Order: sequence, then structure tokens, then C-alpha cells
Amino acid sequence: MGFQLQLLLQLMLYLSLDQLLCAEIDERIVGGTSVTEKKYDYFVRLRYQGVFLCGGSLVRNNAVVTAAHCVNDVRVKDLRIHADTINLKDKGIVRRVKTVVIPSLYNERTTNYDVAVLILAATVPNANFTAIQLHKTPVAVGTKCLVIGHGMTNDKEQDSTQLQEVWVPVLSRAVCQLMYLRVTRITRYMMCAADAGKDSCSGDSGGPMVCNGKLAGIVSFGVECADPRYPGVYTDISSVYSFIESTLEKYK
Repeated sequence: MGFQLQLLLQLMLYLSLDQLLCAEIDERIVGGTSVTEKKYDYFVRLRYQGVFLCGGSLVRNNAVVTAAHCVNDVRVKDLRIHADTINLKDKGIVRRVKTVVIPSLYNERTTNYDVAVLILAATVPNANFTAIQLHKTPVAVGTKCLVIGHGMTNDKEQDSTQLQEVWVPVLSRAVCQLMYLRVTRITRYMMCAADAGKDSCSGDSGGPMVCNGKLAGIVSFGVECADPRYPGVYTDISSVYSFIESTLEKYK
């Protein structure tokens, strides 16, 4: 009973904070700010048939981690990644994708195990990026994490031309499941994070959630954007770590 009461109190606190603060915060990635310098050089954007698709993270000079739902139904020959750029109008460094690796555990219907590794046809010069390390262990509840992307700055706008950043705290999986109870199941391969008026949004999919300076999550799904009833859901890197590492080893 004590544990259930604790969960209820956490949920009530989260919702009450959102109701108090949401009206006061300028909703932008939502609730974030523009990135004006190339300080997240591991970030890449995916382009498919000439159109912006998703975000991703360079974990090696020829490998990108992104969300499976971003690349599940694409033709590899039409897929490109753009590195070393923070604006959609700037091409940056463009690379073709040689191979898309999606795990057999990925479930398109539930978005479970939402991770993919892209092997590039040519390397990105080491001088133009720093590979981000993977977060091997679960992130502690309450940890403030960075989310970046070109997604919509609210649920009615177009994608953001300028890269956006926002900091959001990690929620417990149990609290997140309560909030999504009538929507979907939050599995052990997922983690949740959000703050009042702050969230990832459409177009941010596949992009990084960075906790403690390491890639800890992949933007996966949510209900609208910055909706106080539903936090953003991310693929938990610590739970899919073995898949990523084995794929990188296979495509050395």
C-alpha cells in the first residue's frame, strides 16, 4: 500500500506542476531553445527522398543510432544522413547509408524495441564530429537529460529549421505506465521524460536523449507534444545496448 501511495503522490505532483507552469512557459522542440553553435557534433539528421525524416546520433565515424520506426519502411538507396550542421538549410556533410539494421524484437504496432543502426557507405571525418558514448546502465529517476532535434516546436507547426534543445527530467517507468494506462504498455525497453511545457515533438524521432553526457535514450513516441497527461517516451539505450554493440562489432 505504501508503494502505491508513493506512486500516486508522484503522479499528482507531476500533474499539478504541469497545470501550474504550462501556461507560463513558451512552448517550443517544445519548451526548448535554438542551438546557435555546433556543440552537439554527434547529432545527424536523416533525409529520405529529399525530405527531412528524423534525427540520429553518430556512435562511430560510420554508424548512426536512430529509431526503428524512422527507417522501417524506407529504401536504403534513397536514405542520406547530414552531419556537422545545425540548420535544415545547411547540407553539412552528406553520407549515403549502406545498411539499415533493425532488430527482430522491434514491434511496429507497439513501437517496442524502437532502435536501428545505420551503417554508412563512407566515414564522417573525425575532425567534424565526436562519437557519443552509450549509457550502459539505467538512468536514475529525476536525472535531467538533454533532448535535441528539428521537430515541431508545438503540435501545430512545421519542423524547426534551426536545431532545438531542451532539458527534461526522467520519470519512473511505473509513473509513466499509470499515465499511459489507457493508451499503451510502457515496457522495460522504454523510458519516459518530460517537464511542464517541455517535450520532444513530431520530427524529433530518432534523435538523442543525452543523460550524464552519454546517449541514454532515443526519441520514440508520445501523445501530441508537451501534453501534461503524457510524457515523452524514449527507447532505453541500456536495455538495447547489446543489440547496438553486436551490430557495431559485426560491421567493423
